[in-house]
Amino acid sequence: MSISDGATQTSPCPKATWTRAFGGNWTTGDPEYPLIADYNIAAGDKRHLRDSDTNELLPITLEAGYILSIISIGYTVTQDLMVYLYADSIACISLGVTSGGSAVYENKLREFSTTWYDPTAALPHTIDIIAYNKGSDPMYGAVGILCIVEALGTPPWPTTKECFCPYCNHKQTEPISATRITCQGCGKEYMVTNFASLRELGG
Repeated sequence: MSISDGATQTSPCPKATWTRAFGGNWTTGDPEYPLIADYNIAAGDKRHLRDSDTNELLPITLEAGYILSIISIGYTVTQDLMVYLYADSIACISLGVTSGGSAVYENKLREFSTTWYDPTAALPHTIDIIAYNKGSDPMYGAVGILCIVEALGTPPWPTTKECFCPYCNHKQTEPISATRITCQGCGKEYMVTNFASLRELGG
């Protein structure tokens, strides 16, 4: 998903701030819940995290005029884990290394921010976050990363978003506030988040 940039402004408008969350959830299958499939990271393999607003796999493109900063990271997994953030296919930032069976939550103060490389938000940036299973067995658990996005001199958050079905990968346009989505492709229901309502926090 691209965080859409609007027309160039001749003077900065008030800063708007909202949250974005990226995560991965790797679950064991249970016959009691047939819609929840067994989904893991194989030993020695990796998976991209997802944008929780849309279910889209990273990377995303952060358009010019926006700043993204990580403020908290949490993970609990059954195998040894490494989490890396890649910015513009150039910079690689380690967001965490932990052993299997650990549960970690950390409040961060600028663990990563695009202002490190682009203080004025003059350029677009590609952001990717990947979880690596460094253990000897399939990995189950979760990783969650909470970010603040700041709009500098740009219009408000868009009114719609593109959502991706986790069952058939169908893509459809929904209101930005939508959380329960009925797929127009396969008819199944899935859920996404609505953090856009928190946009004025810290603004």
